[in-house]
Amino acid sequence: MKKYYELLGLPLEEVKNYFDNKQIKYTTTIMQGKKDQDKLIYPRVIKITEKDNSVELFLTYFSGSLI
Repeated sequence: MKKYYELLGLPLEEVKNYFDNKQIKYTTTIMQGKKDQDKLIYPRVIKITEKDNSVELFLTYFSGSLI
């Protein structure tokens, strides 16, 4: 996990590009609440977990006011 620490909080596309360039397989899991779905439009990676020969990216959506 320590080797991916610098990727936390980055936009999903940047993190996907990183793993594509390194040829590491990944899956994404979306974590979201129930309120104000329409305002949450920016996906950010909040957790990365190593699994066998791949990684799992946990992401959530943020509003523009928090970025």
